[in-house]
Amino acid sequence: MESTQGNGSTPGSRNAAAPLQVGWRWFCLAVLRVFYRRTEVDGLEHLPRQGPVLLCANHPSAFADAAVVQAACPRPVHPLARSGLFRNPLLRPLLAIMQAIPVYRRQDSGGDTSQNVDSFEKCYQMFAAGEVLLIFPEGASHHQPRLLEMRTGAARLALGALERNGRAPLLLPIGLNFSDVGRFRSSVLVKIDSPVPVERREGETPQEAAVRITGDIHAALGRVTLNLESWDDLDLLRRLERFFNLRRGKYRRRKLSQRFRSLQKLIDAQNRLRRRAPSLLMDAARRLRQFERLCERFGVRDYHLTVRYTPGLVTRFVMRSLTIILLGLPLAAWGSLNSALPYVLTGLLAVRIAKDRYEYDTAKILLGMLFFGMFWGAQTAAVYTLGGTLAAVLYAASLLPSAAVGLYVRRERERIWDNIKVFFLFLRKKELRDMLEVKRTELEKELAGLVKVALRDSSRE
Repeated sequence: MESTQGNGSTPGSRNAAAPLQVGWRWFCLAVLRVFYRRTEVDGLEHLPRQGPVLLCANHPSAFADAAVVQAACPRPVHPLARSGLFRNPLLRPLLAIMQAIPVYRRQDSGGDTSQNVDSFEKCYQMFAAGEVLLIFPEGASHHQPRLLEMRTGAARLALGALERNGRAPLLLPIGLNFSDVGRFRSSVLVKIDSPVPVERREGETPQEAAVRITGDIHAALGRVTLNLESWDDLDLLRRLERFFNLRRGKYRRRKLSQRFRSLQKLIDAQNRLRRRAPSLLMDAARRLRQFERLCERFGVRDYHLTVRYTPGLVTRFVMRSLTIILLGLPLAAWGSLNSALPYVLTGLLAVRIAKDRYEYDTAKILLGMLFFGMFWGAQTAAVYTLGGTLAAVLYAASLLPSAAVGLYVRRERERIWDNIKVFFLFLRKKELRDMLEVKRTELEKELAGLVKVALRDSSRE
């Protein structure tokens, strides 16, 4: 078959692109390290080391979703992307490296989707070669707090490969769960579910089989994503989950997958309470917000109430803070000096280009690639002109580590200052801490009682 949108289809072209795809994955890993504070992959054992795979992911964050999936998967991933993206001068080279496959939607191609026949044929060839493809069954990126209705494209593609190649790809649901979509230094959990069976049942038409498998995909994606009616609901449940787990002082050490399971249980409890006792749920949310505002008034973060200021703890805090200041600040200053201009330009233009905050991470990643590449390349060239090859190599090698240290020190500086202020606040006003602890204990008992009521009702059903 002839290539489409500049994407080769022969084994030779795939072999030639292999180094670029390896480089692309390393780049995606670097992006995740910089943009997201924490990343975690759960369920990677479901992804085989070889053989055809079709990944079906939710689509909350535009182009960034493909980069997150590629970083999470050790194998090269080839996404199916809407045809309009191939006309974007910034995206076109990246789509070529990924060997992405264009999909022609009716709204983008004037109703003409005939070219999808070639795209599907390309997919079948890549499945026959044992490749991993990525599709977003929702059809478009969105910023809803729950899954949209699924399109049948993923099911039709898997069934077509079964008929065309005699073997269906392993169909894996993959959930992308962002702690705060579009926010710099937020967290992302990639959760992979067990495979969805791909088969034609006796007496079933191709369309009926596609609809049934699409329903299975929707159910599987529902198990690896959080689905609520509104963002306010999700915000409330995340605050509840944090509130309960800070009681044991384990919130920061908990895995993202553990937080995900806790949130799923809270979502179930919330749904039951909303049906049976909505007024109790609203009152609990109001009480939680009152307590949070009281803490905000005094500049106290919730974890401060779990800290016991023993001499050993204070000593460790002082030593750690001095280490960060003495060793981290020089590196952070070097990183900030070399990255200030591209960092500022990326942030300013990302806000202007992104249609909303949910496209902000995509805009920032793409602009960051452009500006950091341009500025760091030009700065390295200038060092080479002035100091020669060795100086340029050493300078270039220092850029990324020092920028990472700069981000770390910036976050730790704020945390150190907050801890110092609260330490002296509690020294001056011991009764304030006692009062906050009493109110927290009362609220904790009330919220725990509501959860128990919901779980008890669940066991009766």
